[in-house]
Amino acid sequence: MSSEAMHKKHVLGAVAAFAVLVLAVAGYLIGTRMEAGQYRETRTILPEDFSLTPTIEVNGTVYAQRANLTPILMIGYDKTDDSSSVGYRSGGQSDFLLLVVIDHDAHTVRQLQIDRDTMTAVQVLGVTGHPAGTREMQICLSHAFGKTIDQNDASTLAAVTNLLEGVPVEYTISMNITSIGRMNRLLGGVTVTIQDDFSDVDPAMVPGTTLKLTDQQAETFVRSRMQIGGGTNEERMTRQRTYMLAAIDLMMTRLKEDSGYANTLLNGVSEFTYTNMTRGRMLNEMKSAAGYDIRPVEYIEGEHVVREGFMQFDASEESIIRWVLDAFYRPLKS
Repeated sequence: MSSEAMHKKHVLGAVAAFAVLVLAVAGYLIGTRMEAGQYRETRTILPEDFSLTPTIEVNGTVYAQRANLTPILMIGYDKTDDSSSVGYRSGGQSDFLLLVVIDHDAHTVRQLQIDRDTMTAVQVLGVTGHPAGTREMQICLSHAFGKTIDQNDASTLAAVTNLLEGVPVEYTISMNITSIGRMNRLLGGVTVTIQDDFSDVDPAMVPGTTLKLTDQQAETFVRSRMQIGGGTNEERMTRQRTYMLAAIDLMMTRLKEDSGYANTLLNGVSEFTYTNMTRGRMLNEMKSAAGYDIRPVEYIEGEHVVREGFMQFDASEESIIRWVLDAFYRPLKS
């Protein structure tokens, strides 16, 4: 499938149910360091307590990298078993992207949801698997490149770090959209209040109704787009956020009530997720994060525009820089 053809493929939607894995695997401790980009690395003598801490200078202010951070990229991709594939372009689209950053010093968990239509430079591969340069495209298309899930995830990870001014993230966890129902079942059913009219799909899903979603209803709620409301991706992302917050609250409650739930959760998700983290690391980070302050989902500012008949999102560079500095750095006192 060519890049142009991938742009023209309409998918049902993002994989918001996958976001409930945030607490299950959030907190994969890595030393983060922002690469040069537009930032100028300082070469001056630093205060003693920052002598070994990477720093950057932005608009005359020196920032030091925060210690004890845990960034991980959560990927929900859309690829059915019978999806067509061509060479090293068969990974499906990454319709759901969530960067989780756990601060083990501040005891907080931050979540940045990245719009699937965000335009950024993506490293493309030829049909033989060799790099064929970069191309500006929707970030969701980055997951198509590669012949294995490891390569697909790595391609999306590279696109995300490029978008976020070079902030490196070492670990990923990904899930196919076909497993949304299994995730919902593992949580015992997530309860939400329906805001949009889904009655043409499911008579029980009418505005104003509070439902404990069945597995099929969960998939309908987070994936449907074209036939719901105005059919926009923005509306669908709002529903994703609703499901995410409800799922996280449910998971937090179960973790606090049952210390053994962490093992149960990991046993369940391991059957339909892929990650480059060890089980022990996941358990330790999950137990730590369970007691942290989970911040609301955040978004990059920008503008949705239609070009050549397809929706694209132009992210604000100022918004990106502001979020990265706030999440990964702190200003040094003068």
